Amino acid sequence: MLPPRALPRLELAGGVPPELKTLVVVPTLLTGPAQIAEQIARLGVHYLANGDGELRFALLSDWTDAAQEHTPDDEPLLAAARAGIAELNRRHGAAGAGEARFYLFHRRRLWSESEGRWMGWERKRGKLHELNRLLRGATDTSFIVDKLDVPSGIRFVITLDADTQLPRGAAARLVGTLAHPLNRPRLEPREGRVVEGYGILQPRIAPTLPTEREGSLFRRVFSGPAGIDPYAAAVSDVYQDLFGEGSYTGKGIYDVDAFASPGPRSSPTSSSSKTSPPATRSRRRASTAGRAGTGSSCRG
Repeated sequence: MLPPRALPRLELAGGVPPELKTLVVVPTLLTGPAQIAEQIARLGVHYLANGDGELRFALLSDWTDAAQEHTPDDEPLLAAARAGIAELNRRHGAAGAGEARFYLFHRRRLWSESEGRWMGWERKRGKLHELNRLLRGATDTSFIVDKLDVPSGIRFVITLDADTQLPRGAAARLVGTLAHPLNRPRLEPREGRVVEGYGILQPRIAPTLPTEREGSLFRRVFSGPAGIDPYAAAVSDVYQDLFGEGSYTGKGIYDVDAFASPGPRSSPTSSSSKTSPPATRSRRRASTAGRAGTGSSCRG
């Protein structure tokens, strides 16, 4: 009665072209040397699986919440992250026009009156909001500007969780879908929203399949039918098919200009006590920017 609506997609057989240059980002916290090494390694795997064309890769990092603005572990952790990104760039070489392929965007702590702690402004949402402003030339973000190098001409951002896998070729498929002329967002300045096309595309998220001898009894009982390829068919999102919009859960691809334009702009302040709950903000942002699901999958 309500079949899934497959979105048209550009093939991008030669990889992501310069005019569709895309940044793949992983918001994370710097908690320890082992965790940093794991995130650096995952970022390298994302590149190896999706290295075709004009793609850049970055960690968006904060220190953990603290009772004071600085802690003794801050600088060693940041130095370890910077060294890991530098090693990735040395190992895999420069991208087009000699630009770096891997980046680290790290933010300083700000005081939160509502939390009573020093923390990264607005956590994950704040990272993405400030990243969009940074990509468009803002100089008043809370990113630490020392040695900060920003890639130029970024049109799309693919955002992943720290434990999300980006399958081979998935980045180009997401870019090809969002870049298709029928999917491109059209902003209505008076309404402050996307009225045609989509500013956000969200892939279907599927759990990773367990390896040999991995997985509990609970996982075996409640997982999907064994032997069925979870990526073989498109899945309908009823709300999306009915209304053409939905809730953004933080993993997907978005158009930087469309995502950043709707609604009032705000900058980091010393207090986050008057902001709305994260879930409410995500729903509002997805509604104004125009969100759609895709047939592509990521594994989380």
